[in-house]
Amino acid sequence: MYQHPYTPMVLAIMVCGLIFGLHMLPAVDSMLNENNLKISHHFLRSQIDYHAELPPFARRPLTTLLMYGFIGLLGLKAGYAFIFVNFSLLALSGYLLYRLSLTLKASRRQAIINMLMYFGSFSILFAFFPPVFTYDEPLQYCFLFIALNYYFSGNRFRFVLFFSLALIARETSILLLPALLYLENRRVKWLSASIFIKRNYLVFTPVLFYTIYLAIFMYANNLFGDASTEMTRRWSCFLENFESEKNILESVVSIHFTLSFFALITLFPKKKKHQFSNLVIAFWITALINTPIVILSAFARESRLFALPLLFIWPIFAQFFYPSLVQNWKNFLSRPLSYKTFMATLFVLCFFGNYYFCYKIYSDFGLGDNNFFTEYLFLLNFLILILVLLSFTKKSTGAYFFLS
Repeated sequence: MYQHPYTPMVLAIMVCGLIFGLHMLPAVDSMLNENNLKISHHFLRSQIDYHAELPPFARRPLTTLLMYGFIGLLGLKAGYAFIFVNFSLLALSGYLLYRLSLTLKASRRQAIINMLMYFGSFSILFAFFPPVFTYDEPLQYCFLFIALNYYFSGNRFRFVLFFSLALIARETSILLLPALLYLENRRVKWLSASIFIKRNYLVFTPVLFYTIYLAIFMYANNLFGDASTEMTRRWSCFLENFESEKNILESVVSIHFTLSFFALITLFPKKKKHQFSNLVIAFWITALINTPIVILSAFARESRLFALPLLFIWPIFAQFFYPSLVQNWKNFLSRPLSYKTFMATLFVLCFFGNYYFCYKIYSDFGLGDNNFFTEYLFLLNFLILILVLLSFTKKSTGAYFFLS
């Protein structure tokens, strides 16, 4: 089954069909249906027009152009165009992640597991629920997965092309640049400025292309005067993230939804040096840069904004994490009965604490209404609890990625 060439693409389409079905359930309030079984053509049209007209979004024209293209050429209603474009790109991004996983030495089975983990991530599974509000990300991920595939394959010219397109699709792609510079120079202790530029010019080239594109776009649309207004609006986002207890909880849980599980698994491998150590460091570099920027300049409740670092973890998930998980489970089973009893007792106490937090504290703030966020939070905490308890069976401890 895993060996059939069409299996990954068919599976990606099927999973995206299930995600679409989740968004269309009458009991939920998504961007697609607004609490009923009918597609919200009017609302989705307003979203397309909004992204075409407002300057911060208009400079990311590719997704919007695709939607207008299907509306104009095929006469589709706005809602159908929005759904067809984004879910097609979502399925394609999953398949491209599968291909990237193979490039990073995953077996076909491991690559499929990585793809399924991608689709099960909060920002993908609930992509079109408020307040996630996904729009450009599926296309951005497609370009980035292609670009990274070419980067690790050594085809730097095509990397430049597709990373440039990723920047135009969504300019936050530039936040991967420090991690790419680390990967490019990880074996070099010191470089002069001139040698550094010569060594890394291919990594900087997409930024140069994007700068030229952005200057032309802003000049053609007379948008240079809007920059200060945009910065003021972004400062108001930071204030809103922390203006009340509800907003603080929503912001913190948004980061937790997106990053906590994947950050935790980077601590699992027993070996301080691992074949994927550099990609783990790339993940942490991007997370430590991207997370504060999102908190300071955007609505933290939009969980998709925190997901950018995961582009370095999704393609190595199975081959990186699974062997350590199996070993920790074997270590746990080899422990004496008294140890297992203590862990079982601790697990039960934490289980009820998790239930109280999710279904009492989180729900009482109204954050889990008309969606499945509460259930996802409960399962996420449950899984993290198991991983933490299993981690106590390790013979050695330490955040190895800081020691690489």
